[in-house]
Amino acid sequence: MIGKGDYEYAMPFYGERRPILIDLALKPDSRYEGTYVSTERQGTVLVGEAYMPALKGGQRYFHGTASILRDSSGNVVGAIESIRDITERRRMEEALRKREEELEHKSRNLEEMNTALRVLLKHREEDKSELEERILSNVKKLVVPYLEKLRKSRLSPEQASYVEILDDHLQDILSPFLRNLGTRHLNLTPKEIQVASLIREGRTSKEIADVLGVSARAVDFHQDNIRIKLGIKNKKANLRSFLLSTF
Repeated sequence: MIGKGDYEYAMPFYGERRPILIDLALKPDSRYEGTYVSTERQGTVLVGEAYMPALKGGQRYFHGTASILRDSSGNVVGAIESIRDITERRRMEEALRKREEELEHKSRNLEEMNTALRVLLKHREEDKSELEERILSNVKKLVVPYLEKLRKSRLSPEQASYVEILDDHLQDILSPFLRNLGTRHLNLTPKEIQVASLIREGRTSKEIADVLGVSARAVDFHQDNIRIKLGIKNKKANLRSFLLSTF
């Protein structure tokens, strides 16, 4: 459209005579420029986007470009404006924006759920570990001492055999817990965990040998392996003190 100065061309869009881009390109007016969604001056060209809620046919978005017209001498003789309906593009952009917001919201919720799940799994593993260690501790305190007393008492060969069977079965029952503890503690073997636990309790090598029914040399061998796996083989670290802080 070409500007005529009487604003007649504004009637189909605004229902009244008023300046539009074609006029604002010639004579800037912040009052009317502020009614546009956006405006931008690019030299003598004014680009703007307008939202028209009362237009016949429903709400529409328009993109307009207004340029100043000059004669051969460079004098301003008017302006020209081109208008393009961008309603569908804006609707698609708005739908995309809402979709991105929904995805971001779902992503945040998923991340929060994953965090909560990780916390629950961690607590579950901690509870499981605590239960395993409590079972082992109770067995050592409530069962093992009586097995030791039975071993040291005057037993017939048959009774001694029963005690050994009882001890073997007890080890079978506890072996899953011992394996789990060994995994958590540098892959210690079940026997090494038994030795480490007794050292932690303050037992001497001789006492440990008596409890486990092995030689003192075997206990020393296990102690050396434990120190190697704990990384204190050639260090002046007290094994019991180290175990109290890590095992």
